[in-house]
Amino acid sequence: MKSVRRVRREITSGDVDKRAAVLGELELLGGSKVTDILQWDSAGNVYLTATDQLPDHVRRAIKKVKVTPNRDGQNSIEVEMHDKIAALRLLAKHHGLMEATDDSNRPSIIGINLHGPGAPVTTYKVEEKDEEDAG
Repeated sequence: MKSVRRVRREITSGDVDKRAAVLGELELLGGSKVTDILQWDSAGNVYLTATDQLPDHVRRAIKKVKVTPNRDGQNSIEVEMHDKIAALRLLAKHHGLMEATDDSNRPSIIGINLHGPGAPVTTYKVEEKDEEDAG
């Protein structure tokens, strides 16, 4: 897997084909699921999909497969996927989803009314001060 800095550099480079390829790869990694490789039933039996039956994009999402023989002659298999969150974070940054939002269109509080059972209504009014008044 490429380093995060290298991927960022390629995304922002001027080469349109390279940018599209990197974004496509990130989308594949971000959309990968462990259930593309492993299945399990309610009894706890785990089934591994054969490599020749895995689509290419699923194979590319696999970072590591570790097979360890057990004492009873069975193999213990670990499958590690590439970091999905990192891929999604890079995609979100690329598409501007991580940027601060403009607060000018958000509603503001004009006043607060507090009502208690059997108590008089307490009203607080929010007043804006001019810069001259604030100093």
